[in-house]
Amino acid sequence: MKSLSITLFLLVSLSLNAQQLKGIVYDAEATVKGAKIINSTQNILSYTNDEGVFNISAQPNDTLVFSSLFHHEKTIVVTSEHFKEDTVIELKKITNELDEVEILKAKEKKFDSIVYTEEFSTQINNDYKERPYLYQPPPSGNMDFVAIAKLIGKLFKKKNKAPEIVYAETEDFIHLFETHSFFNSRMLTKELKIPNEYHQLFFDFCSAKNINKALIDTNQELPLLDRLNTLSKEFNLMLKEQQQD
Repeated sequence: MKSLSITLFLLVSLSLNAQQLKGIVYDAEATVKGAKIINSTQNILSYTNDEGVFNISAQPNDTLVFSSLFHHEKTIVVTSEHFKEDTVIELKKITNELDEVEILKAKEKKFDSIVYTEEFSTQINNDYKERPYLYQPPPSGNMDFVAIAKLIGKLFKKKNKAPEIVYAETEDFIHLFETHSFFNSRMLTKELKIPNEYHQLFFDFCSAKNINKALIDTNQELPLLDRLNTLSKEFNLMLKEQQQD
């Protein structure tokens, strides 16, 4: 009975000390969807969402392991600093290892070029619909994608949401520019001057700037356009400053 009481006390203590660690996972080109995060100290598992954002229970000195099918594994030890702002994790893509796996599979069975072409074309089309930003040209110059992601991550920490206001999130802007007749990809590139490869980051940036979701839901085109014009100038200035650094 005494042993059971001690065990329950330890479990309650660990639960009280645990905090929610929030962050986002990127590689050199975009956010990483479906990356696996394991708190090996507490045996807790979590995954990143469609925007690469994760949330996992942890406390200082816990060990977190980040992994993805197409990226090298990364391990960090949690410190108190990780809870002060959103943690940005960079994963490196696997290149040579994937090439070797594809060659071995091709040798195991007879290659049918017609079937391969049809299947590959279907896979590419499906992936393009789900993640079009991955098929944009890579950033030009010396732009540091991860550094920009960290700057946007800090903006999320500054959001001070009043209970009566609902702010637009990243997925709200994605949906808007995919479905609206006026706010579309061409307008984003031509009018707001956001380069194709930075559309996803711009949506993250807008989400961090406390835009009332009512501007999107009630189709208030003019106020929303005015706000997006201001934010696009701020965002492009941030890109310019980052490139100069």
